[in-house]
Amino acid sequence: MPNEAIIAILVILALIILFIIYKKVQSNRLKNELNDINVRFNALKSVPLAFKLNKATQIAKINDEMQASLEGYREQYDTCQKHLNQLDALIATLEDNIAIRKYKQARESLKVVLENIKDSEEEVKNIETFLDRITKREQEQREHSSSLKEEYRDIRTLAQEKASDLSISYDGVEDRLKVCEERFSSFEEQIYANDFVKAQEDLDFVESELESIKEAISELPSLVHMANGTLPTLEEEVEREYLLTRQRGVYTNHLSLEERLRALLHDLKAQSDLIEKGQTIGVKDALEEIKAKLESLLVSLNEENEAYDGVKKAHGELNKAIEESAKLYQYIEVVYKKDKEKYSLEDLSDVIANKDKTLKALDERFKELDDVRHVNMTPSTMLLVKYKDEQNSVAKLNAELKTYKQRIDKTSNDENRAKTQIVKLQIVLNEVEVKIAQYRLPAISASYESDLRTARDNINDLKILLAAIPLDVKALNSKLDMTIDYVYKLYNNVNNVVGMALMVENAIVFGNKYRSSYPEVDAELSKAEFAYLNGEYTQSLSIAIACIEKLFPKDGDKKIKEYASA
Repeated sequence: MPNEAIIAILVILALIILFIIYKKVQSNRLKNELNDINVRFNALKSVPLAFKLNKATQIAKINDEMQASLEGYREQYDTCQKHLNQLDALIATLEDNIAIRKYKQARESLKVVLENIKDSEEEVKNIETFLDRITKREQEQREHSSSLKEEYRDIRTLAQEKASDLSISYDGVEDRLKVCEERFSSFEEQIYANDFVKAQEDLDFVESELESIKEAISELPSLVHMANGTLPTLEEEVEREYLLTRQRGVYTNHLSLEERLRALLHDLKAQSDLIEKGQTIGVKDALEEIKAKLESLLVSLNEENEAYDGVKKAHGELNKAIEESAKLYQYIEVVYKKDKEKYSLEDLSDVIANKDKTLKALDERFKELDDVRHVNMTPSTMLLVKYKDEQNSVAKLNAELKTYKQRIDKTSNDENRAKTQIVKLQIVLNEVEVKIAQYRLPAISASYESDLRTARDNINDLKILLAAIPLDVKALNSKLDMTIDYVYKLYNNVNNVVGMALMVENAIVFGNKYRSSYPEVDAELSKAEFAYLNGEYTQSLSIAIACIEKLFPKDGDKKIKEYASA
């Protein structure tokens, strides 16, 4: 065989081998790509979208907005499933093309499969991401449940530590904690059944209940003390005060106290029952209201007791005031009739008649009040108000009667004053006359004789005014004031003159001891005596004292006084 033929055969064989190798390589590369695609496709199919969608549907029931969003992704899920089915068919076609070595068609199928699997991966990832955000709620609920269980254990420990303080309410708190335990179990069941709505309801209940129990543990000790101690003691105090009040005979039917006490005890029993169950909502306010009502009953009883005593006192005061009014009225009536002409009093006939009617009406109402008091069918507080009203009426009447009495008495008082003052003035004038006669001063008789006559004439004029009917009170008071001023001025003048004259005499007599020894003293004292005899007592005293001070510059006045008192 020629060499050329051999070479040609070898070349052909080489080409065939190369072609076989190329096809093998191409087949292997396509198979590798197919394997990768199968891995990716299986990974897509392994994503539990259906399970997550179902769980998300359950969770979304608790949130309307979440449920609306989920509807859109449900459509995407359906579309995604269609795309995965289509992708499955494309992969099967790719496998067939590789199997029958239709590599060109296989490459085209591969290209389509790669594009579709990439889109499907994005769709699955998008849907899974959304569903994971929703199903994350389950994890959050479980975390919340764990947190609540921790809080539950803390609260249970706290309740046990405060068991003595909780007293009768401890068992109630324990019962409430047991209910929380039951709801924890219910939560687990609902989670297992994918009923996240009911699971959330359990968590919400437990959270609220634990908060309430925690507050209750803090509040219950004081509520127990109030319900079992303070209020029963206060209720006993009200009952005791009520019995004492009835024993005194105080009217209390209007208070309906027994019925109100029964109702309050019923309310207290209801609140105590709640406390025993470990409940506190509204209990404090209810107990405070019961306390306020019991205190109100106690105040009402005290007011009735005080009013009962007040009525007795007011009865005596009113009786005394009416008697005073009667005396004032009688005085006004008698004095008015006796003195109205003498003093020209204003016409009070209508006033007296009107006050007589008022006084009789007051007396009649007083008797009615006394009858009501003895019947004892009216609350003392109401009766006391009526007594106070009558006291005000009597006080008003007394004030008016006293005004009229003062107006009547003023005239007679002016007359009595004038009579009293006339006696005093006569005594003063007699004293003036005695002093004038006693001392016989050189110039006093002539100076004051006319003043004495004038004073006596004024007193006689006063007596004439007093005897006149009707009495001119204005003229009498005017004359009396003028006469008083005149007589006391005269009295003061006489006393001043007499006193000064005595001082002059003492000074001259004291200085006489030194006349023979001191010619200038003799001359000065002679001047003083001359002024004295002329009634110039002031000048005489000045000369005499100046003369003595020449002898005794530092204590001349003292020497004269010592001599006068010796």
